[in-house]
Amino acid sequence: MKNQVSKETLFNYFAGGATALQKQLIDEWAKDESNQEFFFECLAIWESQNPQFIADANEGLKRHQQRIASQQNEDTHQLVTAEESTTYWVRPIWVRTMIAASLGIILLLGGVFFKDDVLFKTYSTAYGETSKVMLSDGSQVTLNANSSLRVPRFGFGKETREVVLVGEADFCIKHMPDHQHFVVQTNKNFEVVVLGTEFLVSTRETGKKVVLNKGKVRLLYQEGKTNKQLTMKPGNLVTFDNEGRIRVKQTPKPQDFIAWEEHRFVFDGTTLAEISTLFAENYGIKLQIPDKALTQWTISGAFTAYTAKDLIETLASASNLTYRQQGDTIVITQTH
Repeated sequence: MKNQVSKETLFNYFAGGATALQKQLIDEWAKDESNQEFFFECLAIWESQNPQFIADANEGLKRHQQRIASQQNEDTHQLVTAEESTTYWVRPIWVRTMIAASLGIILLLGGVFFKDDVLFKTYSTAYGETSKVMLSDGSQVTLNANSSLRVPRFGFGKETREVVLVGEADFCIKHMPDHQHFVVQTNKNFEVVVLGTEFLVSTRETGKKVVLNKGKVRLLYQEGKTNKQLTMKPGNLVTFDNEGRIRVKQTPKPQDFIAWEEHRFVFDGTTLAEISTLFAENYGIKLQIPDKALTQWTISGAFTAYTAKDLIETLASASNLTYRQQGDTIVITQTH
């Protein structure tokens, strides 16, 4: 089937001109991951050539139901005419099969016309996982645990170099001959614009920050209803509070903020409350500390840990603490 589906065939399919059999064949063909890139590419081209087309799933479903109802009425009329003594009708097997196949096609179209899935590819990591992503422009992104990066499927590096980050990632951006900007967008009312540099961006709820290791970036952000911008220098650490206000300070070791790439955790007067947030964001594990005074205990040092269990055992040993795990909850107490 792979060789039977051409660009022209798909264009006809998108325009609604495919027969029922062709729709069923394309439905099965599009389920193969090896065919999806070609499918999406053709869809993007077709939509760019037909900007007046607006997918309306509800209207499409209504038209589909009307076609099925019309077909059912025709079948019923034929059965009654052939045998007038019959007071009931039986739906032919091929009609039932067609309905089932058509429902599959509707579900496929519902996903096809969901713009984000079609036009963007999303890289993501699970709890406790990190991953390196090499982009088509030569830039490299390392995703921290529980994070995602959305990248345009088409035109990246030519028409645009804009990505969307949720979570935390380290960026190593390649400079382009035409000086094209690389933009990291977030859902936290700030974005980072660069030419070629190395930096970290975090959109974590309790630690929104940007750390510049090399080069120069322009930070665009919103404070209240005012749009502002800041040009960062190497070593700058910019953090955001809940109102969008920023704080800028110079950090002597910006590389410490990406130590997680080597499974290292660097703490400098970090409270157990802050470490609790780290466990929740990186591992999906809740640290429960019954003694509220204990939440303000601080820990300093660099620790290597490949799993949540490694990290909690190391911290407990270094801080004279005791822990017990109950499912996805770890209870921390002081050793007596």
